[in-house]
Amino acid sequence: MSVQIPSWVQELFETDEDVLFFLDADLRFTECNLGWDKFAAANGGVGISRAEVLGRNIFEFIPEVMVRFYQDKYFEALHSTHWIGFDYECSTPDVFRLFHMGLRSIGHSGLLVVNSYLPDQRTPLATPNKALADAAYVSSSGMITMCAHCRRTRRPDDPSTWDWVPRFLRETGRKVTHGLCPRCTGYLYRDR
Repeated sequence: MSVQIPSWVQELFETDEDVLFFLDADLRFTECNLGWDKFAAANGGVGISRAEVLGRNIFEFIPEVMVRFYQDKYFEALHSTHWIGFDYECSTPDVFRLFHMGLRSIGHSGLLVVNSYLPDQRTPLATPNKALADAAYVSSSGMITMCAHCRRTRRPDDPSTWDWVPRFLRETGRKVTHGLCPRCTGYLYRDR
């Protein structure tokens, strides 16, 4: 089923600086704006250009530990007559960034999803010493556990401590597993 996009939305869609996309009722991508491609390119996204995601289900791109949270939000938005929204962190190795995701039902045919920077929250990050980071965050099996939501890294010797280690976002080829830090678990699943 295709999404019936109101004309006022279509006019603004491509020129908007925010990352916008439409999902059909089965949560498959039907359209992404130029902001999507710009964001993907600026953040090293591989295989996620708008041409590559169209027709695919959004859950192909969401870490397993976050699926339930997003299922709840998408379901709520699909059955609502108003905007549903929440803030989330999506930092780069160099900059702490917060975003706001707004979800709005387009009739019963799907969702408009708007991801907006919260610009006052962007702050430069310090870079930790590489040897110290490896010693503190890489497990004996060579794995790094990163929060799927905020992307902080868990200390194997103290699993309740999760720190921001931007170098791990920059480096490819690391063995990374995902979990949720206590802060994000509380934030995402506070109603449970």
